[in-house]
Amino acid sequence: MAVDTPTAYNLNVITTLYGEDSYRRLKKLNELISFFVQKRGACSHERLSLEKEEDFQRLESFVSTPPMFGPKKLLILDNPFQYADTKKLKSILRSRANTDDINVIINTEKKFASAFKFLTELPNIFYEFGKLQGKELDKFIRGQASELSLELTQPSITKIKDFLGSDTWRIATELERLSLTKGTNIEGGKTAVNYFFNINEIKKGGTVGQRVVALEELLSGGRYDAERLFNGLAFRLNSETEAEMYADYNTAVRAGRLDYEEVLVAVSLGLKFNPLNW
Repeated sequence: MAVDTPTAYNLNVITTLYGEDSYRRLKKLNELISFFVQKRGACSHERLSLEKEEDFQRLESFVSTPPMFGPKKLLILDNPFQYADTKKLKSILRSRANTDDINVIINTEKKFASAFKFLTELPNIFYEFGKLQGKELDKFIRGQASELSLELTQPSITKIKDFLGSDTWRIATELERLSLTKGTNIEGGKTAVNYFFNINEIKKGGTVGQRVVALEELLSGGRYDAERLFNGLAFRLNSETEAEMYADYNTAVRAGRLDYEEVLVAVSLGLKFNPLNW
């Protein structure tokens, strides 16, 4: 079960946030915490990973003692199935389910065993955050852009997906950065889509001329600093050889042998050499 409207949240059940998409999972976690604080005010709270035995002792102590501030407590468990004694954890969770004094939120990337199936059953709340694909990824990109007052067309969304794939952290970060540039219309002159298009052009462009023109457009007017463009080029590389090349260039910059603009020019020109051998 997944509830999307904050007004519908039940604070007296176990809420589980599960899945590999940590950006959306943690965003929902923050939303739930904010809602809890809004409804309950100051409260006793604990956040544990259960990685160590003392964490389990803290868990048992927290759930068994009365709340110090107000009538409610908030417990957040991060990836508890990765480390915990699952039999003991199941016993504790079952004993606290549907109680009035504690709200439990489980934040986990790892799928739990069938013994914990009750976490997915009513009245408990279960959210799954799998890797987004297709129309669901389009919807996410469009939603993120809307929050930042960026205007997106479907071709723009396609270019973003081509460049960043399903990496929701990178998508959110890049869109936020792009919203700080002078243009918010992604199809206009100083636009976000030019960033994605030109980065792809430098990485995959057919001719040296195309790559150089793309780099010149990105650097013109100081809209994007050279280090950021370098990091953009170094994202989602196609081979170990490419990864080694970018790592060598980055080391050369850190050592003061090159600057990032020189590296960008070298990459755009398709130069094949190890800058560390200079």
